[in-house]
Amino acid sequence: MEPKTSDSRSRSAAVTARLSVRPSGWWLVLACLLLAVLATLVLKLRPLLHTPVATLVQAAASCDLGQRPCIAEFADGGQITLAIAPAGVPLVTPLQLDVRLARMSAPQRVEVDFRGVDMDMGHNRFALRAVVDPDQRAPASYSYRGDGILPICVRQRMWWEARVLLFEPEGIRAAAFRFETRRKAS
Repeated sequence: MEPKTSDSRSRSAAVTARLSVRPSGWWLVLACLLLAVLATLVLKLRPLLHTPVATLVQAAASCDLGQRPCIAEFADGGQITLAIAPAGVPLVTPLQLDVRLARMSAPQRVEVDFRGVDMDMGHNRFALRAVVDPDQRAPASYSYRGDGILPICVRQRMWWEARVLLFEPEGIRAAAFRFETRRKAS
């Protein structure tokens, strides 16, 4: 009788071992599928967060966007003027964004993307709407306005880059404007 007992024990141990192996294999498959889904999402959403730009121009470093409008000029003579109100570009305060285009065709859409120069501050992009400007006399001149807001930063002083993105059929043209913000002392 004893041989049967040891035989049944070894069989039950083998069955238990087989059952314990199967779930771990399924967990591995499930983990691989989850990683594949996450990787696909990152690849698909990356262009929304990091827009590929065909042409990028810089505004003059001497222009203080926090105090007055600044101009960036493309090689073809087109100009982008960006103004932000209120002056000083305060953090966590509604901002009015004003973009004027001169000597260029109207883009499909215009957005302003705020990026921290030294620190990733997340996604801060705002769509602007076309406006009719009564002072607009130039034939290839367009105005766009919108609202935006900058997040608070742990630093007392922070450098930002405002990129005006012009979505055109040929690709995206952009103008970069750098400025500094100062956090109010608490």
